[in-house]
Amino acid sequence: MRILWLLLSFTFYIHATNILVMNSNGKIDRYQTMENTFSKAIAQKVQHVDIAFMKEDDIKEYLYDIYPDIVYAIGTKAYQYAKKYVPEKKIYFSSIVNYKRFSMGKNRFGVSNELHPGMQLTLIKALLPKIKSIGIVYSRYTQSIYDGFKTEAKKLGITVIGQKITKTDHYNFEKFKNIDAFLMLADPVMLADEKKVKVHFSHFKKLHIPVIAYHPLYLKYGAVLIIAVDVETIGRQVASMIESDMHGHSYQTMQMPIGTKVIFNQGLAKRMGLHYDKSALGIVNKVIK
Repeated sequence: MRILWLLLSFTFYIHATNILVMNSNGKIDRYQTMENTFSKAIAQKVQHVDIAFMKEDDIKEYLYDIYPDIVYAIGTKAYQYAKKYVPEKKIYFSSIVNYKRFSMGKNRFGVSNELHPGMQLTLIKALLPKIKSIGIVYSRYTQSIYDGFKTEAKKLGITVIGQKITKTDHYNFEKFKNIDAFLMLADPVMLADEKKVKVHFSHFKKLHIPVIAYHPLYLKYGAVLIIAVDVETIGRQVASMIESDMHGHSYQTMQMPIGTKVIFNQGLAKRMGLHYDKSALGIVNKVIK
């Protein structure tokens, strides 16, 4: 009888768990894609809320009313509100730029917004073997990401030249005049001004220095190589983490994305006179001619 009671109690716990998907802005394609794939992947029924146009008092009232057992926060805004108003609950997250800048503490789990630096550099080195130096612009938000690239680059014989910026800084292009490639981070300070991003691409294009970016959006600006996170995989990854937890299985509480999409603008590389290894094109998901 005791075993039967325990089984019934465990089954009730699984089905009674209240899961909330909290989206910072559902109009952002990658956010909505993560939400959709998460909902399809998880066996439990979930509730959804898009807080993009909600006032803080309304978000607070909503969270107190439904009082979820588990929150999946997509984006920084959703994570911060969940942490503020239901801090005692389990909060999973994705799409937070450099999550390490936040104090996570107990009951915080998630998937990094960034791919592993070593993996990215290995892909770059395989496709563009003559690259010996890479320039990176970073801020306090992405300091640890930059440090990670610098550490991993040493293992591959690549020199990383960095420039730390604030919102009021002017970019020092002179520092990057001799680099072999420029690696763009998803840094909120750099991305705050689209004009500055365009200036970066224009400057490096004139010098025939390839730009490596993290999102297909930057192909139109002139990126030669895109190493992007597969957002659909992230939704499934978070669903797997939550189900593992609910069933008492062990899992890594902080994970890096397990899916990537690599796009190579071969046509632009040829026009720039950039050497690339044709035998390495097998690692590329899409080649633009």
